[in-house]
Amino acid sequence: MSLDYYQRHAPELAARYQLVSPRAVHGDWLTVLEPWLVAAPRQLLDVGAGSGRDAAFLAGLHPGHTLVAAEPCQALAQLGEAHTQGHSVTWVNDALPALSHVTGQFDLILLSAVWMHLPPADRPRALARLGALLSPEGYLVLSLRLVISEQEARERAMFPVSVEEVVRLAAEEGMVVLHASAPQRDAMARVELSWQSLILGGKHARLP
Repeated sequence: MSLDYYQRHAPELAARYQLVSPRAVHGDWLTVLEPWLVAAPRQLLDVGAGSGRDAAFLAGLHPGHTLVAAEPCQALAQLGEAHTQGHSVTWVNDALPALSHVTGQFDLILLSAVWMHLPPADRPRALARLGALLSPEGYLVLSLRLVISEQEARERAMFPVSVEEVVRLAAEEGMVVLHASAPQRDAMARVELSWQSLILGGKHARLP
């Protein structure tokens, strides 16, 4: 991931992220998991938490939720901390594949617009680390950006992704893909972009 780009553009990126509703971005997988999220206190992890939009939303779904927001870009994290004030959110300067400053186990782990920043060689290690942080009955949610321009690949260190790759890597870690959305339009109305969301779980995990 090119932190330099995000450091330089943090205010404008955060403002753009905050204009979009989390439900518009995450509606597909929320339809599946929101009843479970609002039913009881959960331990949550937002990897690549950015502006804090999703962290604040998820933490607010139940008064007992606690959330760890991992973000390596300090300029974004400072804005994110401000956006999540009043919620039980702890910010950590950390990133995949190591995610070495995050400890414990989590009922839900969210990677929103993160997977494409990981070089393919780092993805097996990253998924193994996420699997170690996931509680036995927990869910790992990934959003996959299906279109990456050459300019963005250079400027923002993005790499191609596919559902097939995630399925293969998940199987190697003893995880399964429980849900895969159809390709979705971009919530920011960027007509050239489409996304796909996946819900992963352990071998014995079941959707609620």
